[in-house]
Amino acid sequence: MKTLFPYKGFDDIPFKMSYEAVCKTLRKNNVKFTTEHWPNKGCSPEVAWDIIRVGEDVSFFFAKGKMFKIYVENGFSGCLENGVSMGMTIAEAQSIDPSIQYDDWEEEYTSNLGYWLEDDVESHKIVSITVFIKELEDEEVFFRYEWCEYEENES
Repeated sequence: MKTLFPYKGFDDIPFKMSYEAVCKTLRKNNVKFTTEHWPNKGCSPEVAWDIIRVGEDVSFFFAKGKMFKIYVENGFSGCLENGVSMGMTIAEAQSIDPSIQYDDWEEEYTSNLGYWLEDDVESHKIVSITVFIKELEDEEVFFRYEWCEYEENES
């Protein structure tokens, strides 16, 4: 089973791994993927993001060549290390992780354990899970992009 680890990564792909290393790992495992480039023009600071998409269910996000976020959706068959998974209701997820709370501003559920959940408005079932680096919890820290300067897998 595929496992997402908040603040750590995804199976054998850790956060802050380089874009090139993730591509190499996927190719080595014969995993097909596509790439996107978001220039983030007009943002301050103007740091482009690159995205590697595996099928329609996994997206790896990079800034300055370092992975900082993983977004899963559309029937992703894995789960978080605590057992929260796609298709589970928010109430079921909250029984596993009582820190899950709705964030009105972001319009999603957040956990103190380092992940975000989106649910279907009608069924309240989880339709996406996002895990990320610790620095993403503080916009001021994240958008300085100092976390990109460390060597691969260094924290």
